Amino acid sequence: MSSSVFAHLDHVLRSRDPSVDQRRVRRDLVDMASHVTARGHTHDVQIINISALGLMCRTQAELAKGERVSLWLPVVNDYEAEVRWTEEGRVGVEFIEPIAQRLYDTVLGLIPPRRTVW
Repeated sequence: MSSSVFAHLDHVLRSRDPSVDQRRVRRDLVDMASHVTARGHTHDVQIINISALGLMCRTQAELAKGERVSLWLPVVNDYEAEVRWTEEGRVGVEFIEPIAQRLYDTVLGLIPPRRTVW
């Protein structure tokens, strides 16, 4: 096969989501049921990816950008975060305080890894 066929495939390495290129650290793909507490109500979430700085989850909860929430994670329990974006049932949050690396490693060790990307 000609090398020119592959010459313009660098776009495959870039995400369709522009926020991916703005991330400060790598996200780990996970698959964990949890819950978020917002405005005094608890809602189910499915955590899709996580880092020491934040996570993305799926939920049917109506969360607003800028809203403060608490997410349950192993070891750290109810961890405070701010909603950074929402889109079609997906929510991205940034933790108010990053999880210390050693503690994050422990948390990650208790969360099931994602077997498939999507």
